[in-house]
Amino acid sequence: MDRLFPDYKKVKMTKEQFFYAYKELAETTEKHLLLESGRTGKLSMAGVNPLVTLRATECQLEFQWRDGATEVRVGEPLELLVGFVESMKMGSLPELPEFQGGVMGFISYDYARTYEPIPAIAKDDLGTPDIYFYLFDRWAVLDLEEETVYFMTLPGRGLDVSEIEREWLEAAAVGEGKRIHASEGTATDAGRPEKVDVSVTGPQFEQMVRDVQQYIAQDEVNQVNLSVRQSNKLSAEPLSMYEALRSFNPSPYMAMIGAEDFAVVSGSPELLLKKRGTELSTRPIGGTRPRGTTQSEDDALENDLLSNEKEKGEHIMLVEQELEDFERVCTKGTVETNEFMVIERYSHVMHLVSNIRGTAFPELSNAAIIKGVFPGGSITGSPKLRTMEIIEELEPTRRGLYTGSIGWIGFNGDMELNIVIRTAFIKDGIAHIQAGAGLVADSVPVDEYVESLNKAKALWQAKEMAETNA
Repeated sequence: MDRLFPDYKKVKMTKEQFFYAYKELAETTEKHLLLESGRTGKLSMAGVNPLVTLRATECQLEFQWRDGATEVRVGEPLELLVGFVESMKMGSLPELPEFQGGVMGFISYDYARTYEPIPAIAKDDLGTPDIYFYLFDRWAVLDLEEETVYFMTLPGRGLDVSEIEREWLEAAAVGEGKRIHASEGTATDAGRPEKVDVSVTGPQFEQMVRDVQQYIAQDEVNQVNLSVRQSNKLSAEPLSMYEALRSFNPSPYMAMIGAEDFAVVSGSPELLLKKRGTELSTRPIGGTRPRGTTQSEDDALENDLLSNEKEKGEHIMLVEQELEDFERVCTKGTVETNEFMVIERYSHVMHLVSNIRGTAFPELSNAAIIKGVFPGGSITGSPKLRTMEIIEELEPTRRGLYTGSIGWIGFNGDMELNIVIRTAFIKDGIAHIQAGAGLVADSVPVDEYVESLNKAKALWQAKEMAETNA
C-alpha cells in the first residue's frame, strides 16, 4: 500500500513562543487544541480550526467537516475512530518527531459504558461527548529539547507550509506581548472561591466512605476511588485560565481544548497509556501529601508518605490492577514494573508513582488496547468493574471527562493518553473541577473529603489568577 507523508518545515522556537503563538491563533476560532509537556516530556503539539471534528455518543461516530458537511457512522466509536486514522494511509519520516499527525482529543470516563455493563444511575448533567477528537490538516509540533517547531500539513490539499510558518511566527510576536504575570512561589489556599457548588457535601461524602468500607468488609472490593465535583462561575477566558495554570503548576500532560459548546483546561500528572511501536507503558499514581511551605516541612511530608502503610498498601493495589490490565493486552513474560513508589512533586501536592511496561499483542488494534486498560485503575479501584458499579451508585453525577483520557492517536500507530485529573471542564460559563481519593478499609472519612478538595486547589488558583488579570 502506498503511503503519503506530511509536508513540513522546521524553525527554531522556544516553548513560550510556541504557547503564545497558539494562544493568539486560538483566539480567532472556537475549535483549537494544545497538548503541552509541562515537565519530563519531549513534545508539545497544537492545531487550530480542524479539518474534521469526530464526536461520539453511544454507538455512533459523527464526522463534522470544516465546510459544514456531516456524516454519521454507526458502530463501536473507538474502532471507527482508529479505522479513520488508519484510512488516511500516512507514513512516518525518520527526521520528524514521534507525532507526525493523527487525531487529538479525549475519551470520557463514561465511554466505558459502551463495552462494560455499568448501570445507569448517576445523572448526566453535563452531556459530555463519549469521544471528542480533532483531525487537523495543518498542525505544529515542538521539540522541547531542540527548541525546534515542525509545521506540518496533510499532503495533496494545496496547503503552503511556509504560510503556516509565517502565521505562527507573527502570532508568537503578538502573543508574547499579552502574557499575564504569574505569582511567585508555591501555591497555598489562595484561589479557592469562598462559595462553590459541590456535588456532595462533607457529611454526604463521609457516608459514601463508610458505604465503601462496608463493601470492603464484605470482600466485594479492595479499594474504591470516589470523587467530589466543585463548580463555580468563570469570568475569564478559558485560555487565560490555562495560561495561569501552566505558569505555576507545569505537569507532564497539560491540555487546552476549545470547542463550540465547552472548553477544557487540564494539568494532569498521570499517564494512562503510551505506545511506541509495540511497546506499552503506564504510570499509576496513588498516595498523596500536600506540599510543605519550607524544605524541611516538604521533606517531612515525603517521609511520612513513604512510611505510611495505608498509602503504600493502596499504591500496591493500584500497581497490581494495572499489571492485570497490561497482562490482557501484552505478550506473556513482557510485563514488568520498572519503577516502584517514587516521589513526584507538583505545586500543591506530591504523589507516589510507579511505572509499568510491556509489549503489546501484535494482533490487537489500538482500539482494543485502549479498551483493555481504560479507564485507569488508579481512579476506579480494584477490582475495576465492581468499583465502577459502586462509583455509579454513590456519585450523584456522571464523571464525564473526569478520569477519562486526553491525548493523541498517530497516523503511524503510536499513541499517548493521560488520565484526566487536575482538570476544569467549562460549560455555559461554569468551571467544573472534580477530584477524588482512594478509599480503603482504614480510611478516615473526613480526611478523604479534605484530600479531595485539596487536589483541586491548583485549578482554583489558576481561575483566580486569570480573573485578576482579565
